[in-house]
Amino acid sequence: MTDWGRPARRHDRADGYDDYYADDTGRDPYSAPTAALSRRGAPGRDGLVVRGLRALSGVVCGAVIVLTVVVWAAQYLGDKRDFPGPGSASLSAHVVAVVVASAAQMFADRRRGLAAAVAAGVVYLTGAVLMFTQWWG
Repeated sequence: MTDWGRPARRHDRADGYDDYYADDTGRDPYSAPTAALSRRGAPGRDGLVVRGLRALSGVVCGAVIVLTVVVWAAQYLGDKRDFPGPGSASLSAHVVAVVVASAAQMFADRRRGLAAAVAAGVVYLTGAVLMFTQWWG
């Protein structure tokens, strides 16, 4: 008797264990992995410093997004009520900062180790440049 073109397996064990779902290596695919497999295949976690840098850079990235919405709203209201708003140069600087900070934050969230820390640093630098040039200058 065959099963999809392959000869059916017979019960090789005396206790009647059906090894039909076992792969060709003889290991049960539904059993828990061995210690060597779990150590080799399981991804580790970043250290506390890198996770903290990444979390704080997420807050900074969110703040840059909120500031961009505030500048856009001020520009919109300024145009509607005939008072000078922040201007298109300031709005453009904020939009560029949002694009750079968001891209760097997504990179930091998807990487580990030094690459994540450097990407978090790019988010901090982008926020600092935006604050010094557009808000405090």
